[in-house]
Amino acid sequence: MRINCDKSKETVGNCCLFKAGSARILLFLLISLVQTLLAAASTDSLVHAINTRQGLPRIDARLQYAFELRRSDPETSEREAKTALKEALALKNPERQAKAFYYLGLTYHYNDRSDSAVIFLQNSKSLYREIGDSENLSKVLSILGTAYLSTTGDQKQAFAYYNEALNEARKSANHQTMAIVYSQLSNIFRMNGSYQQAIEFIYKAREHYDLIGFTEGIAWINYSIGRIYNTMSLYDEAEKLFLEGLEIYRSLPDNESSLTGRAICMDELGFAYMELGDMEKAREYNTGAANIYRTMRGGGFGISNSLKYLARIEYLEENPEEALRQLGKALRIKKRINDRLGLPGVYLLYGQILSARGEYKAAIDSLQLGLYHAQNNQQKTLEMNLNLQLAEVYNTCGQFDKAYRYQYQHSAIMDSIYESRATRGMTQLEALYKQQAQEEVIIQLEQENTIKDLKLSRERVVQQLLLIILFLVVLFALVILRLYISNRKINAALEEQQKKLQELNATKDKFFSIIAHDLKSPFNSIIGFSSLMERYAKAEDFEKMLEFSRHIKTVSTQTFKLLENLLDWARSQTGNILYKPRELDARILIQNAIELHSSCARRKDIQISTEVPPLKLLADENMLHTVLQNLLSNAIKYSPHGSKVSVEARDLGKNIMISVRDEGIGIGPEMLGHIFDIGENTSSPGTDNEQGTGLGLIICKEFIAKHGGSIRVESEYGKGSNFIIILPK
Repeated sequence: MRINCDKSKETVGNCCLFKAGSARILLFLLISLVQTLLAAASTDSLVHAINTRQGLPRIDARLQYAFELRRSDPETSEREAKTALKEALALKNPERQAKAFYYLGLTYHYNDRSDSAVIFLQNSKSLYREIGDSENLSKVLSILGTAYLSTTGDQKQAFAYYNEALNEARKSANHQTMAIVYSQLSNIFRMNGSYQQAIEFIYKAREHYDLIGFTEGIAWINYSIGRIYNTMSLYDEAEKLFLEGLEIYRSLPDNESSLTGRAICMDELGFAYMELGDMEKAREYNTGAANIYRTMRGGGFGISNSLKYLARIEYLEENPEEALRQLGKALRIKKRINDRLGLPGVYLLYGQILSARGEYKAAIDSLQLGLYHAQNNQQKTLEMNLNLQLAEVYNTCGQFDKAYRYQYQHSAIMDSIYESRATRGMTQLEALYKQQAQEEVIIQLEQENTIKDLKLSRERVVQQLLLIILFLVVLFALVILRLYISNRKINAALEEQQKKLQELNATKDKFFSIIAHDLKSPFNSIIGFSSLMERYAKAEDFEKMLEFSRHIKTVSTQTFKLLENLLDWARSQTGNILYKPRELDARILIQNAIELHSSCARRKDIQISTEVPPLKLLADENMLHTVLQNLLSNAIKYSPHGSKVSVEARDLGKNIMISVRDEGIGIGPEMLGHIFDIGENTSSPGTDNEQGTGLGLIICKEFIAKHGGSIRVESEYGKGSNFIIILPK
């Protein structure tokens, strides 16, 4: 390529920039090559040590090898750490055992398996506490708090781990761990809507990073403050901070940590530009982040966030189908890696898209799921937004009482975020500030007491006075402790009561959905036969009228029995759907379900055949009846006139198999994997344009799960479907 540097000053400037840029690229490539060679040499050295050494040196080599591969090669890292653990157990060396558990926890956490990481980290915590190693204990507690919060959403327990991590880090002057903990606490403040405290805590983290000159930490601080500004809708300010953080991360050598830093900055930049209306830049940064995550092992968390942002871009650019497709992929990844904190945001976006499409029932289901997770995770900002969206949907549907209720909850949460600083979560976090100040006071008092003891060592009266004061302090501390414990018990009881009320409301909603879904089909049959009776009454065809009246009586009796059972079931509930198994005859159970739908089958000239030997099973009659009638209803609904539906039961030894097979339209591959998911809209009209709610198969899956069984579907488009239930005897 030839460049003319004589045309103008601008051209000269461009040439200089080109040369400088080329020099920087060459220098970067040279540094990367040197780092790669050094890393390879280090790895080879460790492998050689593992193969040639014995005892503790070999264990140390294995552990170092596992630590270096924790992100890039998790399988090898896990294998080496477990082997080191086995060898350390054989030598009864608790220090190496603790380190092996710690590295296993890191490997699982960095590769989206935080639930398993928690188990290993807790083992490491116990061993380091026994050893008295404050520095490593603080590191383990820090990552344990993060893994536990990611897995459970339990802020209270995470606070306890972070608090203990700070105590141990101060003992060992571990500034990096203190900075990490303060930044995590800042993130929790942000989720709770307490932005001032979030910024204060992130600057405390920066103080510790500055003390040790940790450049990557400064980049993280820029990202964290930018994220707080994004949450506060200060997108211009957020943009500047993300660009600064991104520049620092790009200046660092290529590794898992710096690549992750670049990706998270780019994702949040994309979000900021999206809110500023610059969709081109938003898509550019979002795509760049996704590309980085795809090159990394264990990048599921980042990819799911990138997909969520991409879905929002598609939605804002009026591409709802593509938005739902991307959002569905994000949701599946978050469920797979158990990212509880990420679920509310996905369900909120689902609700917004479905509401815009006019699918209000599905939108409400998604928003309520998101609200449930946000409440469990104590994510106040998301909880506020979900309540607002629910209020808007119910208002659109004309359900003004529910719209008012959710609008009221939205306002209450907004008031608590912007006017109150005394929520339980904030109090627990602010206690960390107070504790640090108290520890400094205690150190100062200890020094003063030492001086006083030297001066007053011969004065017996003063010593006795000090003893009396000490006794009173201890007594006062015991009283305060007792009051604190009593207050915690009261709070725990209130939380438990609130949880029970939430579960009761959820059960009520599910129950009403079951009633609506199960009673719709038989009432359609009754209405149809009544219309026929009216027609034949005019023709005075009494034989037909008698035949139809028998059908009406049969269906009415079955429906009344079903309604009675459901109502009795509802009255017996105390907050959970109870599972009441008893010994049942499979033939009778299946025949009852067939009789309930026989009129619908005759109307479409569909033959229902059964192959059911004498079988006994232990099951809840109401639940299993609901499952069978749902499957039969679907089989008839999606079968053409003159076709066949087969019901089969078989004894598999420890289990019983029941299948419902039809010759209907079948299920396409794009829908087959999500047919049992509540977050997916899988309902479609039947062969006679019959309509459904989309809840039937979800109810089936839940009820079969309560039996300890499983349900699956085998289907091809145009070749029918076969729903298979496996139940324990």
